[in-house]
Amino acid sequence: MNEMTISEFTDVFNYLLDNNRELQDKGLTPIAIGVEGESGIGKTSVIQQIAEKRGMTICKLNLSMLEEVGDLVGFPQKEVLLQWKAKDGTAKSRWWPEYLLSKVPQNVTVTSQTRMGYAPPAWLPREENTNGIILLLDDFNRCGPMFIQATMDLINEGKYISWSLPKNTSIVLSNNPDDGSYNVNSQDTAQLTRYVNFNMKMDMKSWSEWAEFNGIDSRAINFAILYWDEIFKKHNNVQTINPRAYTTFCKAISGIKDWDSDNSLGLILNISKGCFLNDKDNIVGTLFTTFIAQKLDKLVQPKDMLLQRWETVEPKIYDCVHENGIFKAEIASILGVRLLNYILYYFSQKGSKDAVVEERLLNFIDNPRKLMSDDLLFYNIKTIISKYPARTTKLMLNSKIRNKIML
Repeated sequence: MNEMTISEFTDVFNYLLDNNRELQDKGLTPIAIGVEGESGIGKTSVIQQIAEKRGMTICKLNLSMLEEVGDLVGFPQKEVLLQWKAKDGTAKSRWWPEYLLSKVPQNVTVTSQTRMGYAPPAWLPREENTNGIILLLDDFNRCGPMFIQATMDLINEGKYISWSLPKNTSIVLSNNPDDGSYNVNSQDTAQLTRYVNFNMKMDMKSWSEWAEFNGIDSRAINFAILYWDEIFKKHNNVQTINPRAYTTFCKAISGIKDWDSDNSLGLILNISKGCFLNDKDNIVGTLFTTFIAQKLDKLVQPKDMLLQRWETVEPKIYDCVHENGIFKAEIASILGVRLLNYILYYFSQKGSKDAVVEERLLNFIDNPRKLMSDDLLFYNIKTIISKYPARTTKLMLNSKIRNKIML
């Protein structure tokens, strides 16, 4: 299956949510959306963040933790057919739970017709949301065959026997790969073709941007950017460290102020043993020792790169990316990624000023001393302009930038 980054999935997912609304407005069944990937890469978090950004209600069910199918689809109940006439004389009817007959209004006729229906499950949102609802069925392929079949009925019909999903509801299924690494139930072609499925991979750019927005320790972000492939690659086809475990590790060590003392390094290495149980080769410990020895935990902060006076921060950046007159492209790359992500974060905050970003990027371009490669600098500028075109008009007036962007 072709892999997709979180950024790519976000674009597709937003489109499909919009498309599902249009399908339902036409009386058609919306398309269920599956997202597959290794555990801990952020599948659930991304979906929750998109729902929050769109103002959607999200209802999350972990199917692997449900004991009975009734927890998903509701439990059987006896229902009685009610009949009445509307104010315009139109005949109306509906099925009503027998145990609620005492609540039936006097102008409604209780017929002798009965049936066995299903009570709406407790998780079902009782109110519609004009922005839409996401029903997230987490760990879908970890649940049993009966749960999968019940879900297929929801996907096909948008309802289950006697109750329906609220209007503008999109079903989202999260799965782990069926490659022998996880205890999952295989799905046949008939099941897989009932929904679209995307294979998500965690990439450094997406994680580092997320980390910047969520206040992850700056030093830990630098470490992940520098050693991404070494930390997160599979060993003997097994994912020994995933981004969720690494994020937990980042939080656990964030209270250690000085990483390069002997006591601190030993504490960090011991904490890593509790966070990365499958890291038998002590990958993190080895890399951390190198990281600290090179004083890479002391790199200039991205907030300073953007907001400090240029005369103050320029020497700090220069000292980070040069050693004995040699330009250290690897370190410049870390700082470039951090600066881009912090600018995106800065623009998301109330009170942010366009001029601050524009002037600082021009400082980098016009600086006589090399701080970043041209390719990295202009990639960052192009990304910022594409995300915030109305806030970066001054940048496009610069001939150097315009010529690069137009290539």
